[in-house]
Parts: sequence; C-alpha cells; structure tokens
Amino acid sequence: MQFMILARYSQDVLETILKEPKAIIARDEHAFKFYGSLGGKVVNYWFTRDIEYNFAVVVDFPDVEAAHAAVLTGYSTGAFSEGKVIPLATTEEMVGALKRAEPAVELFYPPQAPESD
Repeated sequence: MQFMILARYSQDVLETILKEPKAIIARDEHAFKFYGSLGGKVVNYWFTRDIEYNFAVVVDFPDVEAAHAAVLTGYSTGAFSEGKVIPLATTEEMVGALKRAEPAVELFYPPQAPESD
C-alpha cells in the first residue's frame, strides 16, 4: 500500500538546517533506513516549495499500521509540527471503488430542509 506523507519541520529542525544545510543530505539515507525498519520502501521523495509542508515522500508500506507507526514515530521526536498521511490508489483500485459505489449512488441524497407549507 502506497502512502504520501506530507510534513512540516518543527522550528528547531528548520533552524538547524538553515545553519547547516548539509544536514539535510544526511537525512536521505536515514529516511530509507527508518521507513525500511517498518517494512516500508521509499518510492520517491521531494522537498516542496511550500509554506505549509516542507517535504513529500511516497512510501510503499506493507499495511496501514506500518504507515501509522511511521507518522507517530516522527511526531514523537518533535521533528515535525504538522503533517498528512494520504493513502494512494492505483487506477484499478479507483475503478473498483467507483463500481462498488454505484448501488449507493441510487440511495444517497444530501440533507434537505423540510418543506414549508
């Protein structure tokens, strides 16, 4: 199962890498080992040119629990101040979800105000 993790570094981490930009290079190898220790494999990663998040990483985890463990571990260290974990779907999985939703489309309707007399 692939997940995209978006995260924002804490103020302390940003101060560190601003003073020593090479520190960010050492994180690459560490990230591969970290995700690997949870059964995950980094598919790709990027630093973002964004205020909300500093990096995005796509990791192939064996299950949801491993992805959850990765995020909890990252937050527990204080390295990140905010983040998102987004489960990703293949085209085939999306088509399967759309087909599965088909019968429910006939039943669902949004809340409506009662009709007034």
